[in-house]
Order: sequence, then C-alpha cells, then structure tokens
Amino acid sequence: MKDPYIQENGTLKNMLGITNYDELNKKEKDICYLKLLNVDKVYKGKFDMDLLKAVHKHIFEDIYDWAGEFRTVPLYKTEIIIPGISLEYANPKNIKKELQKNITTMNNFDWDSISDNKEEVTKHLVRNMAKIWRVHPFRDGNTRTILAYATIFAKEHNFELDISKIASGLTRIVNKDTNKVVKWSIRDKFVLAALDEDFYPEPEGLEREIKKSMIDKKENENGEER
Repeated sequence: MKDPYIQENGTLKNMLGITNYDELNKKEKDICYLKLLNVDKVYKGKFDMDLLKAVHKHIFEDIYDWAGEFRTVPLYKTEIIIPGISLEYANPKNIKKELQKNITTMNNFDWDSISDNKEEVTKHLVRNMAKIWRVHPFRDGNTRTILAYATIFAKEHNFELDISKIASGLTRIVNKDTNKVVKWSIRDKFVLAALDEDFYPEPEGLEREIKKSMIDKKENENGEER
C-alpha cells in the first residue's frame, strides 16, 4: 500500500516544501520544541481523544496539513533497540477503540491515592503512557504528543512534570566514529516500555526519564528545596 504521507524519496510531505529528510528533521525539532513549552493552553478540562488530537495539532500544525488527524495507513517501524523489528501498532480502523480503552483506564485510576509517592506515580504513569503510545494514532509525532498529553495530565493531577527536561532527551545520540549509540532516545525507551509484559517487560528506562522530570513539591518559589 502506497503511503500518502510521504514523498517519493521517503521524506514526509510537509507544508514547508522541504524535500530533504535531515533538513525537515532539524526544522521540525526547532519548531516543535517551542510548541511543546506552551502546549498546556490546549487543555479544555477533559482528557480524551479530542485533547490528544488538539495536542498533536498544536505541536505540528505549522509543518503538516494532517496535524491533529489520526493516520489512515498501517505502520511498520524497524527499531534498532529491539533490534531490527517493529512493534505491532494499532490497525487504523482500531485506533479510536484502542485509544478509548486506554484513556478510560488512565482516567479511572485513583491518582490521588498515590500523588505523594513519586515511585508509584512514575510507575503507573509510564504504564499508561506506553499503552497509549503503542496505539501510535498519528502518522508521525506520537512520542512528543503522548509526552505533552501526559505533562498536562500530570499537572492536573498534582504531580507536575517539567517537559523541557523530557524534551532534552528526544534525540538518540550516536558516536560518529564508532556508530555506536551513546544515549538512547525517549522514543527508544517508549519502545521497550510498550513491549508486551510476557515477552520482555522493560519500563525502567522510561520511568527514570519521567521521574527525573518530576517537579519536587518541596521546592520553593526560588527553586530551592526546603
């Protein structure tokens, strides 16, 4: 099946008229980073699929004309961290059903009961995020969208995250001389966290990143711990 989202050379079609993959990647990172910092303005009081779409649209509306729309094609992405295979993402016709199930589970959990326990909050948040991420509702930009959605969710449930700290780990760092990975990206860690638990449960890497970004409730207005 031909992918209507990409150009002949494999680069995503975009509103910027960019045909080079690396150039588009760099421009996208610059634009989206700034959008991530004020993404909470799209929140209208309800955590649902519409909010997820609004978050994606806010982040990518200056780059893709399909921003905020669920994908219409199947996805297969080879992952070097697995290695070399793809997770099984939701079939386009099942995206809404699977999202609804996972978002409902996230909303129905009693977050107040663990809001003062950073370890428990992190564990449950990551597991819920990974299930939503595994659906991969958008053609591209799922990791940033789910992170932004989770950041808004966390703020409204009394365990705020610093999204700037999370965003700093979005890019995989590779040694140019040895071609070995120096630091895995947040997306790589999502892949491991989203694996079926019976197969290879590995949420710890993503949990560390989320925990590091969690704002300490004991910090005073000057950012100093009491």
